[in-house]
Parts: sequence; structure tokens; C-alpha cells
Amino acid sequence: MISKYVIEALYKKYPSPPQNFPDLDIEDFISLCGETYGIVLDENTITFGRMSEENPFRVILLRHICGIEKFEDHIALVTPSYILFFHRDKFDMMVHFKPENKSCWQRLYGWFKYKLLRSKG
Repeated sequence: MISKYVIEALYKKYPSPPQNFPDLDIEDFISLCGETYGIVLDENTITFGRMSEENPFRVILLRHICGIEKFEDHIALVTPSYILFFHRDKFDMMVHFKPENKSCWQRLYGWFKYKLLRSKG
């Protein structure tokens, strides 16, 4: 099971793309998921051929990939703003978007705005 703490750890472990492309170990990812997802790799992108044309995650620039982490049933593809979790055995993908960091003042403003709107309604 992939918990909130695991997701936070992935964002911390992979904050930015590696300096060298071979450090990603993309070939291992393709060997585990390539057939299931119809992965096609070229020099700049990774394309998931079994996904629909409208899917925004169908084509990903390799320079955006920060890391790849293997789990028991899933493989995580980490980018700075989202994580894609691919199931190893079946065609199933989940997406987690990184929450936006808000300053203390933004949170306080949001709280007051919520209270104000709630009192009017």
C-alpha cells in the first residue's frame, strides 16, 4: 500500500532530475512495464502507447523525470509536480499531484475567507 508518508518521502528523495540520464535506470522500468503499457522510448520522451491520445500523461519528457522507485505491486515515476504509479501486472495507473505549498498568510487568509462565507450562508 502506498501511503501519504511514502508519497512525501518520494518527493523528498527525488526533488529534481538527475544530472546523468543513466542514473534513472529507465531500462529497468521498461523491462518491468514496457509490454503492459506499450512503452516507446526515444531520445527525449517516453510514450505510453496503450493510453488514450487525450491522456496528458501519455507522453512525458525524460528531462522531467526525477526518479523511479519500485514497490511490491507498483512502480513510481517521480516528477517535480506529480507521481505516476504503474501497476506491474495489469494496465492500471494512478496519479498523485504534489500539493501546492502555501505560506502561513495564505492559509490564514483562506481560513478567514472560509469562516466569512460560512457565516453568510
